[in-house]
Amino acid sequence: MKHILLAGVPHSTNLGDGLIAMTVNQLIRTCGEYTVTNFDLTAGLYRETPVRSGSVRRSDGGPALTREYKLNEVSVKKKLTPDFLRYMKSYSVHKRKDAVLGEQIRELVTRADAVLIGGGHLFIDTYLSFPIAMRRLVREVKRQGKPLHVVFVGMRGPWSFLARKWFTDILHYAKTISVRDEDSLAYLLSIAPSLAHKAVALSDPALVTLEAFPGRHAGDTKSASVRTVGLGIMDPNEMRRHSPYVWERDDCADWWHSLAKGATDGGSRVRVFTNGADTDNAFVEHYIKPRLAGMPGVEFAPYPGDVGDLVESIRDCDTVIAQRLHACIPAISFGKPTYGIAWDKKLASIFKDLGLSGHVLDFRTDPQAVLAGLVPEKSRQEGSVRIVNQKKRELVTYVGRILHEA
Repeated sequence: MKHILLAGVPHSTNLGDGLIAMTVNQLIRTCGEYTVTNFDLTAGLYRETPVRSGSVRRSDGGPALTREYKLNEVSVKKKLTPDFLRYMKSYSVHKRKDAVLGEQIRELVTRADAVLIGGGHLFIDTYLSFPIAMRRLVREVKRQGKPLHVVFVGMRGPWSFLARKWFTDILHYAKTISVRDEDSLAYLLSIAPSLAHKAVALSDPALVTLEAFPGRHAGDTKSASVRTVGLGIMDPNEMRRHSPYVWERDDCADWWHSLAKGATDGGSRVRVFTNGADTDNAFVEHYIKPRLAGMPGVEFAPYPGDVGDLVESIRDCDTVIAQRLHACIPAISFGKPTYGIAWDKKLASIFKDLGLSGHVLDFRTDPQAVLAGLVPEKSRQEGSVRIVNQKKRELVTYVGRILHEA
């Protein structure tokens, strides 16, 4: 039985990253008998047990303490810090991990028949974090002469000089490269046109969420006739880091409040959920709950402690409106009408590739107009289902081919 080492960021508090890892595992299992070890590029094999609720148990056995939810803030000090100092700090922090992670990597690569760097928006230059982490792994892969495949990743610039050098070295060594959307492929080929012969755009592995978490059949989640609209909420300050958009927190919370009220006034239930990122949970606690608490027909899903919790929150909705990409894609996998709020270019690109461009929402649009357009034309919905199913087949075929070559 062949052994596959799958490297990504499955330990992130944003459980969308864990979902990617689990769905890539599902694709591998679909293709035959393989054993898989999941490795976090920045955290290694160790994973602290997540907090599953709003309280934590005291070490002395006393009453549970209320968990403090902290928002990410952009301080004046951070704004004034020059980029070169950020790069130096990041480089220092990540290089200190070499001793611990290097030992794990040597052992894991030795056991592996093939190494996959898989899933997620990994080829971005966040002050060298991902370039350093991937370089650490690939140096050992090269030393041992093991095959490397880069699968279903997102790519976006700009890349600094070192990031460009390290990323392109990795990509030239890889036997195959698959990205999850056409924009990522276009960026890759603008940087390294010579990679065109081994690079292909497929889709995001989370499209096989239904197969990875079969549970109940999509569409059979409940017998009640009342529609549940899931609102997948993200801290809007995350937009500042990854997009040109600015959405102030109070304005964002007011928008979600209007959307929820319009949905409940129209006879629907509303479920508020997050992907588990700490700052998203904090935004819901500090901005959304004060506005929506006590509103008839509104429920707040518990903050997910693992990927299964996230998937079940989405599965129990009939329609999903969300900002995180990996709140949207599981809902699409379940065949639910799904609408993504535009912010990061990757969301619009993937929706376009799935035939769902009309389901990308502008947060500057009045919530009542958003609600009025929620029911898509039947032909468009059927067309997107055909595209999604075709994309799933392409994912399975591709994984089967590269594993056969391993």
